[in-house]
Amino acid sequence: MKMAFISDIHGNYEALKAVLAELDSLGISRVYCAGDVVGYYSQVNECCRELRERNIPCVMGNHDWYMAGGGFALDRGV
Repeated sequence: MKMAFISDIHGNYEALKAVLAELDSLGISRVYCAGDVVGYYSQVNECCRELRERNIPCVMGNHDWYMAGGGFALDRGV
C-alpha cells in the first residue's frame, strides 16, 4: 500500500486539487492530512468537502484550532 501525507492546504483548493491529482497518478491508495486545512485562501469549504468526499483523515493544525474557536494559547493568557 502506498500512502501520502499532506498538510498546510490553507484553503487553497486549486493547489489541493493539483496535489490530489498527482497522488492519484502515482497510485497512492491512502492519504492523511496533518492539519491546517483553513487559513489564508478563501476556498475552505471546497477543501473540506474534497477531503471528506475522499475520506482523508485529518488532525487539527493551529489554524484549524483557531477557526474552530479554540484560539491561540496567548489569547487565554497561558
